[in-house]
Amino acid sequence: MRLELAGKQFDGRPVLGPITLELAPAQRVALLGPSGAGKTTLMRIIAGLDTRFHGLRQVPERLAMVFQEPNLLPWRTALQNITLPTGTTPDAARALLAQVGLEGRDAAWPRQLSLGQQRRLALARAFAARPQILLMDEPFASLDADTAGRMLDLTARLLDDSGAGLVLVTHDPSEAAFLRAQPLRLRGTPATLDVGEPGALPPHPRDI
Repeated sequence: MRLELAGKQFDGRPVLGPITLELAPAQRVALLGPSGAGKTTLMRIIAGLDTRFHGLRQVPERLAMVFQEPNLLPWRTALQNITLPTGTTPDAARALLAQVGLEGRDAAWPRQLSLGQQRRLALARAFAARPQILLMDEPFASLDADTAGRMLDLTARLLDDSGAGLVLVTHDPSEAAFLRAQPLRLRGTPATLDVGEPGALPPHPRDI
């Protein structure tokens, strides 16, 4: 993936300045910075949801995105929330439901699932698309510490198994460290990307 952003404005107000972001296969990065810094705006540009910017965007064929809210189809079952958007088979969808701890819940409606279960269903849906890069916009926000920890561990395992790259938007550097994502900070007005010193990914907490 390569993004060469010359700038982004809202109603004539510069929000993002010049930014170059490259992602190699299976590489993981985390976009950090204060609220209003432009993290979600940058993510939406990467995802192709915002096309009103100046610059060049080159992304692989298969992207998947996990939003802060699960964004499930309330009138479809858990199984259909995976198969309909992604085209994956029911058997493959059931296998993913089992991987995220929702085995046997394929006929459940989203309203019958807790918020943590809905987040796990959204994660299963994302990986059903077999993404080359997974985009995550503060997916662990508003979860209690135990649920967030389980979600982080599940995400790490699915990333390891799939070999997908990762672009994570978060306020929490510990989430980036857990997912072995290189931290990149948005700073200034308009915001630019501070890539910091190059180096190895941080060690996974389970390896310490």
